[in-house]
Amino acid sequence: MIVTMELAEAYLERLKAQRDPSDHTMRAYRSDLRDYSAFVQANVQAQMGEQPILGYIRHLTTDRRLAIRTTRRRIACLRGFFADLVQTNAVESSPFRDLDIRLPKPKSLPRALTRVDAAKLVTWAWRDANSGLDENTAVAVAVLLLLSVGLRVGELVQLRPVDFDSQGGGLHVRGKGRRERRVPIVDTRLRTLLATLQAKSETLFHCKGIAWTTQTFRQRLRRFAKAAGVTRKVTPHMLRHTSATLLLEDGVDLLFLQRLLGHENIATTALYAHVGDASLQRALEKADLVATLAA
Repeated sequence: MIVTMELAEAYLERLKAQRDPSDHTMRAYRSDLRDYSAFVQANVQAQMGEQPILGYIRHLTTDRRLAIRTTRRRIACLRGFFADLVQTNAVESSPFRDLDIRLPKPKSLPRALTRVDAAKLVTWAWRDANSGLDENTAVAVAVLLLLSVGLRVGELVQLRPVDFDSQGGGLHVRGKGRRERRVPIVDTRLRTLLATLQAKSETLFHCKGIAWTTQTFRQRLRRFAKAAGVTRKVTPHMLRHTSATLLLEDGVDLLFLQRLLGHENIATTALYAHVGDASLQRALEKADLVATLAA
């Protein structure tokens, strides 16, 4: 069937009422449904006989070579959409009913910076924080926050002055699925910088009174990393991965890390256990078991 945006919007309204997903999730679902709708219309015009769902998967993976994670999300969105259409009697059956689709799971591990590159960013951040320029200070504080406590970029740009407890040194963070958590800020200098930002606008991070978007920070971060001497392309999510990896290597318990990062499932946090090989090497070097047994 042709997926109209009228059907899609009606589904999204019901989804909003039933599950109250985040704005980011709503935008992603709307984009996914629009993409599938465009594909089906082109498919019909070309009079192709392939089953639409299977054709769409081939289109995503072979023609467009999208990441398997993206493909899995889009197909999951469509499953939910057609299940809703069946439930509301808009269609008799879902096109997924007779399909046994088993997409591979993504195998890539989180990308993290080395300690050397992370140190470059931190050093440059403290330099910019003391420059006296408001925009430099804001970017520097954002980098220090993401590296120290692993915030998501979406969580970062939502922060308001009221979310920072200048007395206790904690941040009230609104995360995925509208889950909220308290994140402690232990560095006293970082607390001071946050208190400085706190008094200047309705949002902690802004440019001339206009709140940052996620794209705003991504652009500023690229310029910041280049100025700091980091040659790799640095993304906000890479800073989150770096924070998690280094904290795990330095002995932070996986359960504590789960709470800090706002992961609903500890299996997500456990991905970082595969990345933190440096701590394993240091532990083995310290034990030096063969030498100890031979003594």
